[in-house]
Amino acid sequence: MRTINKLITLSALTTSIQVFATDATFHADAQIGLTTNSDLAIKELDDISSQSDTGSILKAGVSAELHATDNLKFTPSYRYEQTNYHQLDQYDLALHQYSLDSSYSLSGTDVGIRYDGALAKVAKETFLTLDQVSLYVGHYVNPTTYLRTALRASDKQFATQSMRDAKGLGLDSNLYYFINQGKTMLLLGASLDRENADSEQFNFKSWGLNTGITHRFKAFDISNKAGLSWRYQDKNYQEVINQSLTQSEPSRDESRSVVSAFWQLSVFDSLQIVTEAEYGDYQSKLAANTYTQSIASLSLKASF
Repeated sequence: MRTINKLITLSALTTSIQVFATDATFHADAQIGLTTNSDLAIKELDDISSQSDTGSILKAGVSAELHATDNLKFTPSYRYEQTNYHQLDQYDLALHQYSLDSSYSLSGTDVGIRYDGALAKVAKETFLTLDQVSLYVGHYVNPTTYLRTALRASDKQFATQSMRDAKGLGLDSNLYYFINQGKTMLLLGASLDRENADSEQFNFKSWGLNTGITHRFKAFDISNKAGLSWRYQDKNYQEVINQSLTQSEPSRDESRSVVSAFWQLSVFDSLQIVTEAEYGDYQSKLAANTYTQSIASLSLKASF
């Protein structure tokens, strides 16, 4: 009910904004395909199966860009993603994502506030809801370089493990560099995060890095888009002392290193074949949370 109320509120806000919008554009896409996963896991719950499976994926999204004035813009969006596995259906995942971004642009600088919400279900049962509000500033340092910095506040709630419920605060900064007449984009970013959970064993501080490159090109007169990225996060969990035994609990400190790649081939202007691959190395002082994971998918995407 909480999520439904949020969606109703966002829809009402979007409708109200559209009434006053002087210019509006809309976009929608749908994607269907197959995927394989070497180690199914629900990372947020420390549920690592150590088993592989294949399955089907379904994605769909809709967004709008509404201009109230030449400088004031609103961008609402909604996205749904579903993964159904053939054998281990207890890891079937459904994800609802919704957002509303409002920004004001002047002389190459964007100032905005953004709301992001998410509802995740595993095996058709809700396990996580997320609310996040961001204040951000973006600025074109020069015509080819864009710097964006954001301050984030988040609230996570778990349906079955309330001790993991947490409020977080984060700061990230990303530098985008465009070359080759904008066909190639380079990204370099860094982040700092802190979460305070209902149970102190899940409190942590973290830092992260991310970098990537995307490139648009034509081969045999067919449009292509390809990308490669890497992200790293190091989490330092709060040390918990067992008062009855006057000794520390085992540390949960962990790190994540994930490499991702994609290739998008346009069959027609609005129809693409998408290939995606990801390899993650998840290290933890808890042996049960140390594993590697390879995910690959092949899908057909239509854009409207």
